[in-house]
Amino acid sequence: MRRELPDEVCNAARERLRRLLAVRPDLRAEDLAQFTTLAACTVRLWLSGGMPGGREVVGQMERVAELVESGEVLAPGGRPEAVVLSEDAGKRVVHVARQGSFYSTQTAQRVGEVCDYCAENAAIGLCTGDFGVGKSAAVKAWRRKTNGRVDSLIFEFNEFLGCNKTDFICTLGRSFGATKSSGAQNGGQVFREVCESLRENPALLIFDQGECARPRIFQIVRQIHDETSAAGVGVVILAAPILLARLSKISDLGALASRIGIYAPLCGLTRSEAAAIVKAEGLTDVDEDAFALLWKATRGSMRRLMRSLDLLKSKHAGKRITERTVAGVAGHLWGTGVAA
Repeated sequence: MRRELPDEVCNAARERLRRLLAVRPDLRAEDLAQFTTLAACTVRLWLSGGMPGGREVVGQMERVAELVESGEVLAPGGRPEAVVLSEDAGKRVVHVARQGSFYSTQTAQRVGEVCDYCAENAAIGLCTGDFGVGKSAAVKAWRRKTNGRVDSLIFEFNEFLGCNKTDFICTLGRSFGATKSSGAQNGGQVFREVCESLRENPALLIFDQGECARPRIFQIVRQIHDETSAAGVGVVILAAPILLARLSKISDLGALASRIGIYAPLCGLTRSEAAAIVKAEGLTDVDEDAFALLWKATRGSMRRLMRSLDLLKSKHAGKRITERTVAGVAGHLWGTGVAA
């Protein structure tokens, strides 16, 4: 029996791990090696394509991929008992539920499940996904769905609010009427007013664009939760995957990482979801090669897909969509430069 596997089998397994590591930058070859009998240098070399894949190596790496996808491999320093919600990329989707311009994809459903869990259990939840996968739209849809049943607040970080702790706590307090104070000398007073207000009126605090926030800002978020969770206050953080790497490497974030009760790594649209959305948008005459190129160009991003479809509908409505058509549209969008 041959010990080596065909290149296509090895490359498929290697790409699977690479995609997973792209959404889990907190994991390194050393972390994966702990779940195999392989040395870390072997895992690193195999991932880089520097060695052929034998049955033993590929078999163990595929097993690790399954563990990462199921949430069995957690970030270093994370809570072993944390709930991890994974997406089923192999699930065939024929129809994606739609409400206005919003599509209820697997990503949107995972975000909603994290919000439900944190609201019901006063927990801290984390959703990470690349820019454009639909995190912000998903949480807004969840708020519309739970309007009147769950009190919640969305706080969007920016480069200023994510750096200045006094600006952050004062803006957070004003956003739900907890305080009118401002100024560096009043930061502690505002913090106490915010906590008191949340204890009286518990709500789910949703922090978007978490990758913009400095560790000291997350320290305040964690301390607010410590002070108010007994009253029913939960926290959900939406962020790009880079936050995972910071949680595992920056000691100042250790207290927050150890309190995360539910985690959802978001991979974005699946191929079948993208196909269903293309049909729902009225583009039914799309050949297979054209869709394959569109999928390659958008790479699971809901934002890229919808912008591509808007261009296709404006310039090629009612016409057959070919590979050449998609290549021309991709050339007009930043970050989707592919050639037919």
